[in-house]
Amino acid sequence: MKRASEFAMVRAQGSSAAGRFLVLSTLPFTGEGAGAQESRFGIITTRRLGHAVVRNLLRRRVREILRAHGAPLERGHYVVVIPRHTAATASYSELEKDFCRLLKRRHFTE
Repeated sequence: MKRASEFAMVRAQGSSAAGRFLVLSTLPFTGEGAGAQESRFGIITTRRLGHAVVRNLLRRRVREILRAHGAPLERGHYVVVIPRHTAATASYSELEKDFCRLLKRRHFTE
């Protein structure tokens, strides 16, 4: 996702689950053939997380986690991932575990 209006729509109309390091917001596509469309992903990193180096590191880690574990979200959803300020000090494995917990909480995996 690139447009601010899409991010705002997901945050306003979608449902969220907050973990220790990440917040996961999802919104199913609506309309005809919505389930067949590929999902659209977005990552929000604010300056509150730290300097640009820290924000870019978190974006890279979240992208890799989405590649590895985003299969349940592959079709029919808008997905926004927001790292919390505690994510700046978390390791990759901690972020990965938190993301998997959020997927289970949102009933995307078993």
